[in-house]
Amino acid sequence: MLLMPTVNWRWFFEPQHSRLALDLGDEMVFVTPYDASQIIPDALQGMVFSTEHADCYTQLLSELGNQLTLSEPQQVQIAINATALAFFALPRMPKSWYFHHSNNIVYSRVGKLCQLDTDLGSGLFMVVQSEERSSLVMLLSEPLSLSASKTLPCFQPIKVMNDRLVPAQLAKRRAHSAA
Repeated sequence: MLLMPTVNWRWFFEPQHSRLALDLGDEMVFVTPYDASQIIPDALQGMVFSTEHADCYTQLLSELGNQLTLSEPQQVQIAINATALAFFALPRMPKSWYFHHSNNIVYSRVGKLCQLDTDLGSGLFMVVQSEERSSLVMLLSEPLSLSASKTLPCFQPIKVMNDRLVPAQLAKRRAHSAA
């Protein structure tokens, strides 16, 4: 059974690892990969895992289950990281120049899977924030080379224009080896 939110869950900044973390109660803590430079200052003070956070988390779990075949721990890891980004990621400008234009129109929504292609490879991403023309996406596959000198690690976010998103049906063909 998937890990479901309780009233005991709370966000805090974990000082030993210098990362945003989620206290799951019963001495269980999930440490995200996001440091202080990637999240809003409010996240450093700690806060409850709100009803909005729980709704987002459960929606993301549902989306993942509908789009990919993953183990329960993988689904939980992705959903918690994506929820953290959805609520606490610092605003950023699109960095679309790393990615090829898509030949298909993709309508972005939170939880949707997509692919982004660079000159050096392709990656499977999940939309964590959606706007009319751009989206904040999180890499789900192995680290992706954006250029000869820059690599995007797994679970790291990047904002792109929506005209770079390749539809999920095309991305799913590569998903089983990527995720």
